[in-house]
Amino acid sequence: MNTSKFLEEPNVSDKLNLNRRSLMLGASGIAAASALGACSRVDEGGDGEDGGGLLADAQDGGTIRVAYADENPYAYTADDESVTGQSVDVHTHLLGELGIEPGQIEWIFTEWDSLIGGLGSTHDMVIAGMYVTPERCANVAFADPDYIMPDALLVLKDNPGGWTTLNAMADEGGTIGVMNATSEQEVADQLFEEDRINVGADLPALILELKAGRCDAIGLTGANLKLAAEADGELEVTEDFWLVDPESGEDIIGAGAAVFQPKDTDFRDAVNEKLAELLEDTATWEGLVGKYQFTVEDNHPDGLTAQDLCGDSYQ
Repeated sequence: MNTSKFLEEPNVSDKLNLNRRSLMLGASGIAAASALGACSRVDEGGDGEDGGGLLADAQDGGTIRVAYADENPYAYTADDESVTGQSVDVHTHLLGELGIEPGQIEWIFTEWDSLIGGLGSTHDMVIAGMYVTPERCANVAFADPDYIMPDALLVLKDNPGGWTTLNAMADEGGTIGVMNATSEQEVADQLFEEDRINVGADLPALILELKAGRCDAIGLTGANLKLAAEADGELEVTEDFWLVDPESGEDIIGAGAAVFQPKDTDFRDAVNEKLAELLEDTATWEGLVGKYQFTVEDNHPDGLTAQDLCGDSYQ
């Protein structure tokens, strides 16, 4: 999908983002408190203008602790125990352009809802294909998006409920399965009654719930769900769709990016410079992401920036 038309409009951050009522970092107060705690920790290190410690250390041969959430195809553990995926390959390339070798990266598996909460304590940055949202932007420094991705629904074979989109499902009945601390959960919280939302820690757990009849469909990015359906003959995936802001009725463009501490904005900015060069070279970009079924036509961010998506909470 080409995003240029969104960038031409004056209120692009309003167009692209959901006006949410609560932090995206999790449904519970514990998750929100954890995220705010992470913010207070990283702010002690100084702002991006004076900092640069992590980038300088890495370019001097130091180690970077990078969190990922084992979510295929963005960042996951392969059969040979290596960490791979679309986001991993793109950012390993970008870090290499900055003189940082793959051997300097210490990959740290982290539960999805702790990726932001642990930033600055258990890990230094996040490479997990995380969507850029204004609420997350208030706590962390996002790089510019390296991909866009619509959503889909995972359903039982032949889609017995006839489900089409998450927003439509809210009006049509049925129980939606969503992963904790995701955009899908945030939209579902606004549209569905509480007893019609089944929240799981990860996609495998939700698939068990779907097969047991405790939810009727699972909402997540199309890339995740297509892989799940290909691996399981009892499942199928619907056509892609964009989530819709329940308040404005506008499409929410899901765009993923790397995550940094606010004190490391110099590192983020350096990555952004290399990312802009990579995205201009669409052949090289598609060479990195094509094996994960990403294409220039459907998944290239086409000039979309973190500042567009964060709005006033950009840092």
